Amino acid sequence: MNMAEQTPLLELKGLKKYFDVSGDWNWPSARPKYLKAIDGIDLKVYPGETLGIVGESGCGKSTTGNVIAQLLKPTEGDVLFEGESLCNLAPGILRRRRKDFQMIFQDPFSSLNPRMRVKDLIAEPLRAHRIASGKQLDDRVVELMKAVGLSPTFIDRFPHEFSGGQRQRIGIARALALQPKLIVCDEVVSALDVSIQAQILNLLSKLQKEFDLTYIFISHGLPAIKHISDRIAVMYLGRIVELDSKEQLFARPRHPYTEALLSAVPLPDPEAARTRKRIVLQGDIPSPVNTPPGCSFHTRCPYARDKCRQAVPTMQMLESGHAVSCHFPLEGPHRLQQ
Repeated sequence: MNMAEQTPLLELKGLKKYFDVSGDWNWPSARPKYLKAIDGIDLKVYPGETLGIVGESGCGKSTTGNVIAQLLKPTEGDVLFEGESLCNLAPGILRRRRKDFQMIFQDPFSSLNPRMRVKDLIAEPLRAHRIASGKQLDDRVVELMKAVGLSPTFIDRFPHEFSGGQRQRIGIARALALQPKLIVCDEVVSALDVSIQAQILNLLSKLQKEFDLTYIFISHGLPAIKHISDRIAVMYLGRIVELDSKEQLFARPRHPYTEALLSAVPLPDPEAARTRKRIVLQGDIPSPVNTPPGCSFHTRCPYARDKCRQAVPTMQMLESGHAVSCHFPLEGPHRLQQ
């Protein structure tokens, strides 16, 4: 079935998240200052897929994940899970709904209570939702440890007794405990060695098939995103600038920012790496407190024109479902004449 014909599991509608950074020192008559971490996102995630979200540090990736998981409330817009708005749920109802969407955090050490043993860390969500107790709870913990590749003999150990990769497996087991439908993976491999990254990515792929999971995989590393994702959303300064399947996006990027990101990915072939033209963007990312007019990327874009400096581009759908937010999308090595 075509993905567009399916009912989305998760839908973001006009999502915005602003942080007030005015400070106590600001004069009462001064205009408040807002950091625009997310500045209008429309996105659909379908059952069984892995949607990758990639971009530079500070683009709003993790904030998007936190808003989806309702760890932060949006300033505007809505988060729909199975057609139900999560933003307007009463705290008690949201608590019960949380078992359907879980999160794996970036730091596998700080996200685990150092005073709790592994058995209690994994059992905590089961106890909180009163799903299991006694021998049934103990059996479930052992089952989850085996599922993520941890020996049950480690059940009485504390987090500091594990390596980074093993601690991340504990975090994955915690996320799996409630049998969720959606898991938000926030930079889950960025703090790990390359060889361990591959193990965790392969584990996530295996668990997705085994437990029929849907992932939102947030990362700044394109190789990891490419390995695990079905579709990829590229973010820049709080907005999604390009969205497509990983095959089409890597083979034929249509946004200048995506083109620059892909040119920085290391190539395994030394000869190809020497001959490839690297696109180096000039200047720094504009401040999300004071975003530039028009296209937010125009201050660094090598193809910027007058229209880019004046008008904000809308997301347009190109062939084969390729979506791009650009006035003049790339066409191979040249520009479309518009």
